[in-house]
Amino acid sequence: MKRTRKALIMGVMDQPLILQVLLFLCSINVAVWACPDGCQCKGEEMACIGLSNVPPLPLSTTALFLSKFNIYSLKAEDLSSASHAIFIAIDDTALSEVQPGTFDSPVNLKALRITGTQLQDLPETLFQNLQGLTTLNLNRNKLAALRPKWFSPIKMLTALDVTGNQLTLIPMETFHPLSELEYLLLARNAISQLPSEAFKGLSKLKYLRLNKNALQEIPSGSFDDLGNLEELSLQDNRITHLQHDLFSKTPKLTKLFLSNNQLRTLPQGLFFHVPLLAQISLYENHLESFGPGVFGSTAIQELWLYDNKLIRIEADTFKNLTQLRLLVLSHNRISYVSPGAFRGLEHLGEVSLHTNLLKTLQAGTFQGLPSLVNISLEHNFINHLPGGFLQGLSHLGQIDLRNNTLRNLPQQDLDAISVAEEILLQQNPWRCDMDILPLRNWLRKHPSKANQTLVVCDTPLNLNGEMITGLTEEDLEIQSFTQQTPLTSTERRRKPNTPPAIKTTSSSEDEVTNGGQQEEGHIPNHTSIILIVITVIATVIISATIIGCLCWRRNKKGQGHIGHRSRNSVL
Repeated sequence: MKRTRKALIMGVMDQPLILQVLLFLCSINVAVWACPDGCQCKGEEMACIGLSNVPPLPLSTTALFLSKFNIYSLKAEDLSSASHAIFIAIDDTALSEVQPGTFDSPVNLKALRITGTQLQDLPETLFQNLQGLTTLNLNRNKLAALRPKWFSPIKMLTALDVTGNQLTLIPMETFHPLSELEYLLLARNAISQLPSEAFKGLSKLKYLRLNKNALQEIPSGSFDDLGNLEELSLQDNRITHLQHDLFSKTPKLTKLFLSNNQLRTLPQGLFFHVPLLAQISLYENHLESFGPGVFGSTAIQELWLYDNKLIRIEADTFKNLTQLRLLVLSHNRISYVSPGAFRGLEHLGEVSLHTNLLKTLQAGTFQGLPSLVNISLEHNFINHLPGGFLQGLSHLGQIDLRNNTLRNLPQQDLDAISVAEEILLQQNPWRCDMDILPLRNWLRKHPSKANQTLVVCDTPLNLNGEMITGLTEEDLEIQSFTQQTPLTSTERRRKPNTPPAIKTTSSSEDEVTNGGQQEEGHIPNHTSIILIVITVIATVIISATIIGCLCWRRNKKGQGHIGHRSRNSVL
């Protein structure tokens, strides 16, 4: 009984000590898990913005985000507590130095991002303990060179991004250890030379971006080891030519971007070994010719060739592109399109030929294109349409003929274009005489096919801006009679609707007398010339005012009825 009481007393006496120990342990736990000031913590992730130093990290942190820090140097002590980190991101800081050993503690790191800093170089051994790293993002820094020793320890890397730095060269052996690499982004640098073996051994590479550099040529064999390459970006460089076998060993290539270079020709057979190629861009180059032997059978659905210097489109140029849906040839110098230029393109839905030098089209140009829906021919010099040039187009939605040199359209031309649901005819120099009657009647018969408020007379001057649908036979008969009446040179200079002046002959009594003085009412020759000049000037001013008013009225009427533009209008 005494022992029981003693044990009870002793237990009561020891209770405060146990509580103290528990409270102490809890305080330690809180200290370990506490989120530092200026940071936000969620689970095992911590994000800090705008601090001047790296705060102590909770031991359980697996993802660390440091943004807009006012620090200039990063050292090993700053990340000594990040031993469990899997992902570290350092973005948009004033960082200009990363000391050796900085990433020695987070040995489990899988992804590292250092972007938007002032870094010009990195220690060669910086990544020596990161053998498990799979993603390395170093974009938007000021790195001037790539050091091959950076990548020797990180052979498991699958994605490398060094976009937006100041790189000028790529040492040949730089990427050779990265046999697992799938994404390599080198865009927006100043790379001017590319070693032929720069990508040797990268058999798993799928995406390669070299756009927006200063490359002038791509050495033969550069892509020979890239058997799994799917997307290649070479646009916005200075490439002047391509080797004919450049893509001969990239059978899985599906997207190729070559726009905004200085290519003048494309060698025969260049695209014969890329059967899966579905998208290619060749616009904004200097291509002058484009022969039928360039493309093999591919899966290309869109071909953009605008803003080149093409002059002619020969027969069978695109015959192997049997899956083509969209062909853009606008903004070139094309003056001739062969009748067989589009042969074989049974799935072609849209062709754009606007802003070229076409004066006419050949009969049969669009034959054999059963899927064609839109044709863009605006901003050319077309003055007539060949008979039956739209024959066989049963699904034509729109043909755009704006801003050409059409003065009238005979009935057979109007019958031909009637197969389209919408025809854009405005901004042509329509001559409103009796020959305009077929167009006027057609517009009245098909009010839904054209925006009638915008199809207006250009000549004669007194009908300028008048809607063609509103013209009457009387208007045109009067105009035709006026055009047929011969006029003297004096009458041609006369202001319209001004009656001829009464011609008078001076008698001998009206001759100059008394020291060269003239009788009252007779005007000297130099005075007549001055009056004629004043009359001409006044006529020009009045005419310009009238034309300005008519144009204003036409624009005001047409503002609510402007037809929709084709989606392949290139600005």
